[in-house]
Amino acid sequence: MGTRTNRNALLVGSLPFDDEPEAMQVAMDKIGPALMALPDGEIGERTDAHPKGDRAAWVQTIADRCEADTDNWTVVRPATRNEDGFAADYDSGARLKPKAKKSELAAQLDLGWSTFARQSYPLFKAQADQAGRTDLRFQVGLPTALGMTFGMMSPPNALRYASAFTERLATEANEILDFTNGDVQFQLEVPGELAMAYRLPKFAVSIALRTVLDLVKQIRPEAPFGIHLCFGDLNNEALISAPSLDKMVHFTNQLIAGWPSTHELNYVHVPLAEASDPPPVDPAWYAPLADMNLPADVRFVAGFVHDKRSVEEHHQILEILDQLRPEGVDVSSSCGLGRRDRATALALLEMTEQLTQH
Repeated sequence: MGTRTNRNALLVGSLPFDDEPEAMQVAMDKIGPALMALPDGEIGERTDAHPKGDRAAWVQTIADRCEADTDNWTVVRPATRNEDGFAADYDSGARLKPKAKKSELAAQLDLGWSTFARQSYPLFKAQADQAGRTDLRFQVGLPTALGMTFGMMSPPNALRYASAFTERLATEANEILDFTNGDVQFQLEVPGELAMAYRLPKFAVSIALRTVLDLVKQIRPEAPFGIHLCFGDLNNEALISAPSLDKMVHFTNQLIAGWPSTHELNYVHVPLAEASDPPPVDPAWYAPLADMNLPADVRFVAGFVHDKRSVEEHHQILEILDQLRPEGVDVSSSCGLGRRDRATALALLEMTEQLTQH
């Protein structure tokens, strides 16, 4: 496995700007040449109910759509919302129950992903063409079933109806393939399954992989994938408090082992900060990452860029990671920046770009 000479940057997805055109423009201005792919910022419509945009927290976007669809859903408990219109915390989301049978639910769902992508794809093309980036892909983050269902159903129903959400999301992903002409990069967002893995003994972690791999296998193998492992970032608070990185490494190795050979995997993004809690500077914390078994053509993306770490500390962490992953380390924040204020996001984008030069 050779040593790479270039260092790229990944933007996980959401950005706290006025709209998708501005988000894409800022991303290209700040990081353009180093970007692995270009997300649209995941902002959506700004309303009184969602002043930062109705896509700014993607799990909640889906829950909101289902909560409003009272023809197909029973609202067992409405969400308790914060000033941005999303759940106040991980225990305050709506509790919903489908009225349809499991076999009928997928046909009744409209998650909105194909609609959002269709609106933003022409904006992406304009940015890529202007920059002369013929290699740049349009990044579309795809939630997995448990990431959706655990946030809005009882645990038994979350597991029971997961396959319906997988089926519908795969349908929308395949629709995206139809109109993006090979320019798309799918990014799997994996907070629910990683949270399950941290609650399971190691020998049972494969249970948490099923919904991820089921989704991949139902999407046509025409576009590359990336994996965004996630500790959760609702309102800049983590869902998982990891005692070590060992379980995440084991989860990733099992996922890589089960990955279908028909589908290209470009990168694995590893969160190294827990939302508002910054990444450690202690080399011992990162030691398990040396045991992550990535194929030579799968890039390792370290999610450690954080507003509570200094420039010097960022460089110290990157040096630790470079020693552990000599094949190369790309850089990112631990999650999307949509829950941060504009000034903080701009500072983190600038730090990310600076680290690509290190």
